[in-house]
Amino acid sequence: MPSKREYDLILLGATGYTGILTMRYIFKALPLDLKWAIAGRNKGKLEHLAQSLVPESSSRQPPDTIIVQLNQKELNDLAKRARLVISTVGPFALFGSETFAACARNATHYLDCTGEVPWLKDMIQQHDTIARENGSIMIPCCGFDCVPSDLSTWAAANYIRRHFGTKTGRVDVCIHSVQGGISGGTLASVLQAFELNSPRHLYKAHAPYALSPKRPSPTVPIKRTSIWTKVFGLLWIKQLGWMAYQPQGPVDRAIVHRSWGLLEPTTVSYGHNFDFHAWFKIWGPVVAILWHFGGVILAPLILLRPIRKLLPKLWYEPGSGAGQGKIENNWFEYRCVAEADTATKLKSKALVRMRYESDPYIFTAAALGEAARILLWQKDTWAHKLGGGVLTPATLGDHYVSQLRAAGVTIEVQSDDPASRGKDPFTKV
Repeated sequence: MPSKREYDLILLGATGYTGILTMRYIFKALPLDLKWAIAGRNKGKLEHLAQSLVPESSSRQPPDTIIVQLNQKELNDLAKRARLVISTVGPFALFGSETFAACARNATHYLDCTGEVPWLKDMIQQHDTIARENGSIMIPCCGFDCVPSDLSTWAAANYIRRHFGTKTGRVDVCIHSVQGGISGGTLASVLQAFELNSPRHLYKAHAPYALSPKRPSPTVPIKRTSIWTKVFGLLWIKQLGWMAYQPQGPVDRAIVHRSWGLLEPTTVSYGHNFDFHAWFKIWGPVVAILWHFGGVILAPLILLRPIRKLLPKLWYEPGSGAGQGKIENNWFEYRCVAEADTATKLKSKALVRMRYESDPYIFTAAALGEAARILLWQKDTWAHKLGGGVLTPATLGDHYVSQLRAAGVTIEVQSDDPASRGKDPFTKV
């Protein structure tokens, strides 16, 4: 990538809900000498936002503003001006493709916060090769979708390799607890996926290895999902509790399996018998069954266009959401249990806890900002060693774990202690 560019970073979509949070995080947390700009279509909104960042007593300069229309020519020019573009412009299937293509063409690094797997599958097919040829490191899904699951899996597999000297087998990741809602933009992205794709296409796009560059060749049979889990949604995992279906699970699974495929030829391979599952912790077996059948009954309603037209009228408009004062006291916690891939019946396990004492959207801003820090000033991540292309958050590896910890995210990894069964393994005594 050419080193002499006008900006280190351009944030595209700064006037949207996630964009504003990301802009504030960059201003607060990234180095003072950062050369950056915010970009969008509305000049007045951009200038107001830029000036709102700087109190009169601050010595830090606000970002430049760039007016850009979302067409090929203007986005191509935009990509040439920066080392890195962060895009928060969704739904990405409607507004993200030209930005993605421009960055791949122009050797510009790229981050976004999408969770739109069908769109991402198209972007990989169309632009991964040219991005690798140009050295563009492109990491989508770099927010609440799908950093917690992807990085928890990385941390668990890394721990197993270093402490047990083996690869990783089954991994179960769950949302252990969460307080927070969704923005109008997130709802619009979900609904747009059903507008643009048939249920059959969505099913195929979310297949376990739909985004992976290769498929596994397990050396042992993969444990099949039990009939109790399939029919009633019942699953008990000793270290995690009662598990239920997680709506975000297919997105997390697609990204984690892409990480598996990208890292498989490297020294940090997860292994041939890697088997990932995503869940939502529920309060007991009765609630798990109710949650399961509630989803079975309600999920098909989203296939009805009148329902899809009605939902946005009952929620926030795209680009808006709950105010920052209302969401700062939210939180989320992910937990993960991963088995060492050994022939023994009793397998060593790694446990991971990731917790953030604020809203998932504020976490997304931090995740984008810290990933940007790494791409701009680090050279030795697996993303750099892979040489570019459409990659995943896990390819930022231990650097990403360290930076998120510094940003206030709790990330703990430890061995499973059989003596603590029935107790919270992360409770401090």
